[in-house]
Amino acid sequence: PQPPQPPQPPSPSSGGKEGSTKAQRKVAQAGQQERGRGEAPRHGVSSPPVPAAAAPNVAPPPLPPMRTSKLHDEIFAFAQASITRGEAAHAEVQGILASLRALVSSRWPQATVELYGSRATGLSLASSDVDVTLLGVPCGAGREAVGGALKELHALMEGQPWVASQKLVLSARIPVLKVATPSSIPIDITISDSAQHTGLLARDLVLGYLSEAPQLTPLVLVLKSFLRELGLNDPYTGGMSSYSLVVLLWLFVCESAHRGYNTTDLGYQLLGFFSMFLYRFDSQVTHVDDPLSPMITAPGEPRENIMHSCYQIGRVCRTFHRALQLLSPETPEWDAPATPLLPRLFSEASSANRATQTEATATTPPPAAARTPPSSGGSSAAASAPPPDSAAASAIASVVEELTAEVEAQSTAEAAAAPPVPPAAKGETPSAEDAKPLAPSPPPPPSPPPPSPPPPSP
Repeated sequence: PQPPQPPQPPSPSSGGKEGSTKAQRKVAQAGQQERGRGEAPRHGVSSPPVPAAAAPNVAPPPLPPMRTSKLHDEIFAFAQASITRGEAAHAEVQGILASLRALVSSRWPQATVELYGSRATGLSLASSDVDVTLLGVPCGAGREAVGGALKELHALMEGQPWVASQKLVLSARIPVLKVATPSSIPIDITISDSAQHTGLLARDLVLGYLSEAPQLTPLVLVLKSFLRELGLNDPYTGGMSSYSLVVLLWLFVCESAHRGYNTTDLGYQLLGFFSMFLYRFDSQVTHVDDPLSPMITAPGEPRENIMHSCYQIGRVCRTFHRALQLLSPETPEWDAPATPLLPRLFSEASSANRATQTEATATTPPPAAARTPPSSGGSSAAASAPPPDSAAASAIASVVEELTAEVEAQSTAEAAAAPPVPPAAKGETPSAEDAKPLAPSPPPPPSPPPPSPPPPSP
């Protein structure tokens, strides 16, 4: 038997045992309500211990690391290898810049040499050119003044050991002095004398994009290499410039983040960019406002179009469409470790694009001017010119036409020299060639005239 419990002392707020019991019950109920609200109990009543699993201040278990796609890992590895290859020429580029600065300072002491473009933003490939502009050259404004200063620089650079060849292009929108080094590093030298030269502004803009979205660097390096393999990375031949590619990728990443999509997996980002590009440009709409336009244009003026020189937009769209088919997550190669995706993209998409280009060149009819017969004064001057984006395809198509003509001529000669076919033996069914008459058959007799219609009924 349990020993008798000692009597509880009465509560100071009540006059007996019943009042003490009611007060304890109210305090307990208040403590339960405060615990339900996550508050600490008052009145000096300790609450029962809460299990550790339900404690609000216990950290949840760590989430497993997010598994990225195989294409993400390949893009990252490709970008790392591209940056490593570019570092091999970094020391030579810095030496060239030091020599150029010394040469410019000897002629114009107040002038400075600034690097811009992909070499300044870290988005250069091993074959990228070195873009340099001169600031503070006292040549005045205007094309003729800038051209005269570039001619002086051309004369100063004659005989320099780091100059293998140089060429002045004064007819360009911005006059440029093109230089090639003995190691085949191209250098473009310009003079920043007006607001039309936006190289330094574009450099600072791209550096800001890269600081906000570092995933742009591997995506730009992969796409630049891919377009270079297809000959679509040069705006002077109708391709896409590096600046337009960076701006489009930046807009796509911002839109993806705004809609809540994943922007960390480079593989899915690349596929999404292909889809966005096709949706935006497959209808031959190629106007994209330059982000620098508000800085260089007056209010009300039309903004600069960063895609104005990309007249091969059709080839770019076909190539991206083929790439989207090759890299689809629905293909069995998406997760197969033994089949890398990027080499397959570079090989198959480029070959398919070249085949499409050749087929389009061979089947495209000549323009109306070329189909017009020549006048009596001589041969027609309106020859069928190939499109500007298919010089290589035109050469291939011409070779194919020559080979086809040779094969047809050889077949005709063999057919003429072949012996006549003997007539069919008795009892054999003659062939279609044997059944043909040797002489033209007489015309069939005229058919009788049609009967006259019956007389009308009364």
